[in-house]
Formats: sequence, structure tokens, C-alpha cells
Amino acid sequence: MPHSATSLLRITSWVTMGLGAVYAVTLVPGVRPTPGYRPGIDWWLNTAVDVGVVLVLALRTLVDRRDRAAWLFMTAGLVAALAGSTAYFAYYQHLDPIPSPSWADAGWLAFYALLAVGLVLRLRTRARRMPFSLSLDGLIAGLTAAALAENYVDGAAVPLGGDSTATLTTAYPIADLLLLALAVAALAMLRIGAGWSWWLLCASFVTFFVTDTIYAELVARGAYVGGEPVDLGWLLARLLLAGAALASLRWRESRTVDLEGVSVLALPGVCGLAVLGMLFHGSHAGITPFASVVALVAGVLMVGRTALTFRELRVLTELRQRALSERLVEAQDDERARIAADVHDDSIQALAAVDLRLGALRNRLRDRAPEEAVEVETAMDAVHGASDRLRHLLFELETPVLDATLTDGLRDAAAQVFEDSQVACTVEERGRAPLPQRARVSAYRIAREALVNARKHAEARTVTVTVDATVRGVEVHVVDDGRGTAATASLPSGRRHSGVVAMRDRALASGGWWRSAPGPGGIGTAVAFSLPVAGAGESAAPSTGDPLAGQQSADDVGRTGHGHDEVARHAPAEQPGEVTGDGSLEQVGRPAGGQHAGPRGGVRLR
Repeated sequence: MPHSATSLLRITSWVTMGLGAVYAVTLVPGVRPTPGYRPGIDWWLNTAVDVGVVLVLALRTLVDRRDRAAWLFMTAGLVAALAGSTAYFAYYQHLDPIPSPSWADAGWLAFYALLAVGLVLRLRTRARRMPFSLSLDGLIAGLTAAALAENYVDGAAVPLGGDSTATLTTAYPIADLLLLALAVAALAMLRIGAGWSWWLLCASFVTFFVTDTIYAELVARGAYVGGEPVDLGWLLARLLLAGAALASLRWRESRTVDLEGVSVLALPGVCGLAVLGMLFHGSHAGITPFASVVALVAGVLMVGRTALTFRELRVLTELRQRALSERLVEAQDDERARIAADVHDDSIQALAAVDLRLGALRNRLRDRAPEEAVEVETAMDAVHGASDRLRHLLFELETPVLDATLTDGLRDAAAQVFEDSQVACTVEERGRAPLPQRARVSAYRIAREALVNARKHAEARTVTVTVDATVRGVEVHVVDDGRGTAATASLPSGRRHSGVVAMRDRALASGGWWRSAPGPGGIGTAVAFSLPVAGAGESAAPSTGDPLAGQQSADDVGRTGHGHDEVARHAPAEQPGEVTGDGSLEQVGRPAGGQHAGPRGGVRLR
């Protein structure tokens, strides 16, 4: 924006503040030679301050694009109020009787409505980045403040009537209560994170409300006189509005709201106690119909807020448990990598050196002491066997999918697991969407453990692995034609199958599901699991084509740590991928201020 607009805004702000200070001094008791309304001061000087505030807000929209629509609405509200005051003093005050309603009332009521729309627009951009519970907190706090003010502040009472005059006198206090409710709601949502602009803006709205209620009470007693200190309230409210506009250019609007600990329930709890206290007091001393309706709405929202709080706490607990499980899984993978590196760089190299020395020794003894050479050959065979076992261990510890696709990694794993066996294993690929490393590693570990179980426990002849990778996640099925879960369940075992626990825990830690059930036609075992991709939403239920669909009872469904989860209670924690004992494969589940004079009488200045 051109520098001229910024300079003009600065000059206008100083002039407006100066005129406001002069007018404020004239409202101090004892300063005026004669008390009461003086057109030269209370009309012309007051109007000059009004025009200055309008210019400050209008220039602010030119200097900065942020919240431009909100500030334009508030600028239009001040223009509407200025137009209403001009119409009243220039025309309506000279009529007898003064008509009601009038165009002046339209301008004053439009002032309230446009200011409210402006604040809502400003608040909407921040509410989008906040949890819904904060918006609900703001609504509850605003309604509670409006109900208390309407019931206990005389000038804020809402008279309910049927004629046009009564309707107009009802509209003004409702408009005032709207300003108060919006100001309290905004501060309840932003809390201590509200910046100076928000504090000044909300203070302006509250000042409009307080001044209007004092004015209404004075008019009801016939004690209002123009040019008295009560007019300071409207002057201060307008200057605070201009200050809020200027502060929005210099300081950060708001900071992040911390929702940890007791602060989550503090505000709803205070509002709930206030509403209950008012209703209890009203049962003895009476309560206005308007306040009772507003308090009832606030109470209903508090019930919903309580339910939402428990839901958020449950989700937060689950997310933290999942994050902890993911860190544990990552720690396991890191430990695997460290052990693999140590085995490769130390143990295997040492055994290779021993094998070379034994070979040299065997060659020297072959002619001199053939019987000793045979013993050396035996030792060399033992070293070779140990080296082979360590190399197999390295394959189990390493994660080939770090630099390859999940399908290729599972093909290598199947070739290694079913080496020297009669099992025919095929790996089929349905979806080819790229997967992040964490999803590939977790899916590989779970599927490899299922392959190991098929080799050691199922006595299967064929194993089929199906990999379906999409942008939402990966779903893997491992189906064999072995003895099945019912047959393996009858095998004697002193403890539960801990490899199943490792598969299930790893799937749940990644936010997915895992289960095991009889294969198609009740033959063999079918293991299925799904892992979501971070940012693509939670894992959905198995697809309709899942061979496991419809074969798992409700008793098989559980979450980690639930009392009915037998595996979680009995199986000790082990590294994923280990298979120990002769236990059966368990079926483990997945996680489920207006200016108004006509109706009230008297002269009102802004």
C-alpha cells in the first residue's frame, strides 16, 4: 500500500485521539460553566470524534488486507450510527411527538448488527484453526454472561411486548446483550492467547454494553441529561475500537491456546456453576423469561461440551498411547539395526578369521597328522554352521524394504523363510501406490512373522501373500492351507504365542488392525492386517473381498490392554519376528452500543 495511506492513518489517529481527549475533559463534572447539553461541544465535537474513528477504521482496511471484510463491516456500523445520530438531531428531535420507530433507530440498530458481524468474521478465521470444543466454550461463556447480565443488570432487562414501541425497546437491550456475549465468547475462545487488538476490541464492546445499560436506567428514572459523565462511556468505547484497529497492524493477533490439564474444563465448569447458581436463585427470587431461556440453552450446550470433552480425552489418550507404541517399535528397529551391525562387523568377521586359520592348520596337519586334521575338519564344520546361522539371523534382523518395495521385500523374505522346505509361496501385488518407510517396515515385519508361523506351525504346502497398497494405506493377507487355527489351538503349550502378540501390537501401534481366522472354506489360516498412511485417515474396516470377513465373532475383537484380551494378559513382550514355543495362533482383534433516543426518551450522544 502507498506510504501516503499509512501517513494519513497516523495523522488521523493522532487528531482523533486529541479531539477525544478534549471532549472527555469537557465531560468531567465542574469543567463546564453550566452543566447540561451544549450543541457546540456535545454535537459538533462529538461528531468530529465519530468521523475520526470512522476514518481510522476505513484507512486500516486500506493499509492491511488482513481481516479486511471484518473491519469494513465495523466501519459500516459506525457510519450507520453516525447517520442515525445526524437524522435524530437534525430532524426527529424537533418533532412532537418524536416518531418511534424512525430511521434514526434503523441506523442505531444497524450499528449493533454490523459490529457483531465484524467481530464474528474476525473470530471465524481463528476458529478454523481451533478445536471445535473451544468454539463451544466461547458460545457457552457468551450465553452465560448474557443470561446473568439480563437477569441482574436493570438496564439490560429485555421487556417483552407486542406493540411496535415495545418491540423496539426490546431490540435495543437484545442488541446490547449480543455485543456482550460476542465479546465474552471471543475472549473465552482466545483466552490468554488473545493479542492487544482482541483485548481492545472486546473492551470496546463491553464498554458499549455497560454505558447503554447505565443510560437505559437513567432514562427509566428520568435522570439522563446530555453532556454528563455517562457520555464518556460511548466516547471511550469508540476510541477503544480505533485502538483495536491500530493494534491489529502492529502486534500479533493471537497466540496458540494451550488446552493441557485442568484448563480444558475450567471455563465450562465456571459457566455451569454460574448457570446453576442463577437458576437456584431464580427459584426463590424469580428469574426473567429471557434469562431462563438463554440459561437453558447454555446448560444444554454444557452437557454436549462435557460429552465432547470425554471424547477428546479418550482420543488424546489413544493418540498418546499410539505415539508411545510407535516410539517403542522404532526403538526395536533401531536395536535390530545395531545388533545386525555388531554381528556383521564383529561376530561374522571373527568366525571368518577363525575359519581361515583352521583351514591353514588343516592343510599343515593333513600330511603330518591325518587324525588331527579330521578333528580340525569337524571344528571347521561347526564354524561354518555358526556362520550360516548368524547370516540367517542377519537376514531376520535387517529390513530389506528400506530401499525396496514391500512386495520385493516379502518375496526375499519368503525365499529365505521357506528355504529347504517343500512349501510353495507366492507374493501377489494388487495396488502399487508408494508407501512411506514406516508403513513398509511395519507391514514387512508383520507379514514375515506370519510366514514364519506358516513354516513352523501350520505344516502348510502352499502360502499366498497378497499386498494391496493404496494412497490410504496397505492391506496384506497371508493365507496358507495348513492345519488351521483350530488344529494349532489343540497343541500343548505352556504359554500363549508371543509372535502373534508382536504382530498385533505392531499393527495397533501403527493405527491399523490385525486378525487371524480360518482360511477360505475353513482350511488353513488366514492372517490379515491393514496399516494406514499418516495423513490419509484412519484405517477402514476390511474390504468386502476380505476372505476373513464374516468369520470373526464379537468376542475376537479387542484393544491393547483390555481385560478380555487374553494375548495381552498372558504373553510376555518379545521382539517382533521371533517365534517361540508351540502355542496356537490366536484370533486377535483390531481396534475398533446503539444510539437510541426515541423509545426510551431523552438525548443520547456518541
